[in-house]
Amino acid sequence: MGESAKPTIVISGAAAGIGRATAVLFARRGYRVGAYDVDLAGLASLREEITAAGGEAAIGRLDVTNQQDWSECLRDFTGGSGRLDILVNNAGILSSGRFEEIPLERQRAIVEVNVCGTMAGLHTAFPYLRDTKGAQVVNLCSASAIYGQPELATYSATKFAVRGLTEALELEWRRYGIRVIAMWPLFVATAMVDG
Repeated sequence: MGESAKPTIVISGAAAGIGRATAVLFARRGYRVGAYDVDLAGLASLREEITAAGGEAAIGRLDVTNQQDWSECLRDFTGGSGRLDILVNNAGILSSGRFEEIPLERQRAIVEVNVCGTMAGLHTAFPYLRDTKGAQVVNLCSASAIYGQPELATYSATKFAVRGLTEALELEWRRYGIRVIAMWPLFVATAMVDG
């Protein structure tokens, strides 16, 4: 199957956890995977794993809060075809503890990565999604978007925001044939929830 015939998926926060598992799963299903993160060592081992299984993965550094990073990753990954079948906005961070004890700077970082990073990915990927028939977006929300969770207040607030953004774009982008959904996992045994 030629490169342009393979379905494509771009995943942020792909070096570990849910993002990594998603990359491996889609590579096994014949997708050309674009795996991006700030953890370059994790991405390198992911590419080795996918390549060893006969799959194809492009990797690169992506700070999801930086639109220029998004632009470069998407341009380089899609190449001349511009094809982007699935975008997975997975990158996220959290800090647990009492709201007043978590430094405001850290809380702002959670908002920047979880909300602004998702927005930057959606905004930058839109032309690729619009021009790919049957394109889909999966935003990683959380069960924390169902109700405000004590000791995860800011994280929960960011996931409420992602939930609202997802629901709005599912309606707004219908005219372009782009499906926009959210996944709402409960706690998953990843480094994100260590401690």
